[in-house]
Amino acid sequence: MSSHEFSAAENLRFAALARRLRLTTWLLLALAALVVALSAEAIHSLWWAGPAGARFGILALAGLVLAMVLAVLARWIHRAARSFRAVVDTAGADVTHAMTAVRALGRSLRVLEAAAVASLALTAVAVVAHLR
Repeated sequence: MSSHEFSAAENLRFAALARRLRLTTWLLLALAALVVALSAEAIHSLWWAGPAGARFGILALAGLVLAMVLAVLARWIHRAARSFRAVVDTAGADVTHAMTAVRALGRSLRVLEAAAVASLALTAVAVVAHLR
């Protein structure tokens, strides 16, 4: 198979996408750190409120799961950013780098889909429990 090199204009698009994905990675990591801090605060509140503060424990657990999902998303998005940047920085393997990036984005979307389905399921359970 012959190698393909993207044009200068296409490389500019890949570079812009890589920058945007790196920014998204940092934002996801910052959000994950904030959620961890809020979960720690919820655990602290649970400690001081005792059994009456059980809802804080549930919030803390949910927050930690969310932080983990955000961190996994950040990891895969960062990998995609590196691969898109490699399209711009290297020669002779543009298609390979682009396909690696597409696979990493696909993994990110699968994680996001799973998180959305789990969130919907937990929301449905919470609504049913609340209506009882």
